[in-house]
Amino acid sequence: MGGSVYSTPLTPNLMKFKFLACALSLSLCFGSTHAAPPKAPKLVVAIVVDQLRYDYLERFHHQFTEGGFRLLTDQGAFMTFAQYDYSPTITAPGHASYFSGSPPMAHGIIGNEWFDKRTGQPMYCVSDPDVTGVGTAPDAKAGKMSPRNFIGATVADQMRLHWGSKVVAISVKDRGAILPGGKKPAGAYWFESATGHFITSSYYMPELPDWVKTFNDSKQAEAMIGQTWERLLDEKEYPTPDDGAGESQLTGESTSTFPHKVIKEEKDGYESILSTPFGNQLLAEFAKAAIEGEKLGQGSRPDLLCVSFSSNDYCGHKFGPYSHEAQDITLRLDRQFADFFAYLDKKVGLANIAIVLTADHGVCPAPEYAQSQGLDGARPAVSDLMNELQNKLVERFGPGRYFLGAKIGFKPRLTDGNLYYNHPVLVEKQLAPETVTAFVREWALSTGVFHAVYGREQLLDGRAPGVIGQRVMNGFNGERSGDIVFVQKPFAIPGSGKPGTGTTHGSPFSYDTHIPVLFYGSAFKTGRYADEFHITDIAPTLSAALGIQEPPSCMGKPMVKILK
Repeated sequence: MGGSVYSTPLTPNLMKFKFLACALSLSLCFGSTHAAPPKAPKLVVAIVVDQLRYDYLERFHHQFTEGGFRLLTDQGAFMTFAQYDYSPTITAPGHASYFSGSPPMAHGIIGNEWFDKRTGQPMYCVSDPDVTGVGTAPDAKAGKMSPRNFIGATVADQMRLHWGSKVVAISVKDRGAILPGGKKPAGAYWFESATGHFITSSYYMPELPDWVKTFNDSKQAEAMIGQTWERLLDEKEYPTPDDGAGESQLTGESTSTFPHKVIKEEKDGYESILSTPFGNQLLAEFAKAAIEGEKLGQGSRPDLLCVSFSSNDYCGHKFGPYSHEAQDITLRLDRQFADFFAYLDKKVGLANIAIVLTADHGVCPAPEYAQSQGLDGARPAVSDLMNELQNKLVERFGPGRYFLGAKIGFKPRLTDGNLYYNHPVLVEKQLAPETVTAFVREWALSTGVFHAVYGREQLLDGRAPGVIGQRVMNGFNGERSGDIVFVQKPFAIPGSGKPGTGTTHGSPFSYDTHIPVLFYGSAFKTGRYADEFHITDIAPTLSAALGIQEPPSCMGKPMVKILK
């Protein structure tokens, strides 16, 4: 009978010795398996600039100050080829993805709004009928918001689980504050245009904290009404025309050129502020109040402040990315950041802070401006095309309401490229969804308007080839997305078929997907990195830098190259 592999019994000390010897041997063979986690910062500041295209940081770099964007681009880790790896590139999915590390396929926020197949009604991304407004009328629509439609968790939740961190999330947009802040922050606050106040909902708390009440009582929004927005620099420093094709106007104005005045109209309340640099200034002051009021960065645990600056988006929709206004609001945001970062240095110390900055999407040039530059800009009358589609289906398959969400006359409703089939009608007519999809695809591609059309089964099965197809698949959620997804051609946005003003985003093309990602702090190596990097890589990279578990549905990977 064979004896034991050990000739003598192992004492506790001998066992410990053999374990350490084995570990040392493995270490010599393979190296250390995990680097020691970095010293945790006192405060993490997660910034989103709504509609900040990557190229803005290159085009305007020479006009930035030392302490603003340059603090991050020159002294941080700058991911210069960061991309959204899904479509649609819209505010709500962007805010849900960058801090969760997952695309809409997983977190379920497929747009700012989608069609709820169970209720037959539109669903706003953060709406919650079971909560009431706090800081506003309890039944005010602006206050009936929460993160319950979001599936999963964010870095904010992981910091709470790991350290019990205090998390505060703010924005002038409800979705900009609610989605990054996770499920149970200390507070999420957004701006109510009707009152000029920052509010929250009963999901978070029964009453506003005193510091928020004090800020609201200061009536800073009211003080911005009547202010004039002048160019920051001399006019010759803005190389494009001030009246570029396709530009719109601010509220109450009749011209698209500088100077601009903030005009309050009764029906819009204080919303006119938000399309100007004053909107960013208001939020920056509220961010300082949050740090003071919640004593962020003053304790033994790392805290988190999520701040989403939305005014660049409001402005960009009106004037486009090559306008004087888009350039000027970015330059002024740079100065506002310089002031905010100086405040952080004085209050907490930049050596004790980690900063991550990105954008939720880019933006398409106004189609008229694209045309003036020889590009194929267009505002196709998509609504009319949907009417045509309904008529074509009737001709081919007989009368019927083929789509959910259809209005009077069975007119299909296209929501961020999604159409939803009325499946009982298809069953009644013994039509397989794939048969209808094949017909719709051939019709759509014959119009000259659409770049691609994808069916539900195709997307769920992963049969959408190429970069564009992969982005559409990543943005497709089996529970909430439609039965067919349309992608318009580059430089085309929905319109009336005639020249118009303003622009938008949402496509899988680079002007919407290419955004800046910047990491700043002692855990990151300074430099410019043109490596492949996706928006879903932010959460795991930040988690690795902090030494915490990444969010549960995270599909990205950490960029270890930039970590010390």
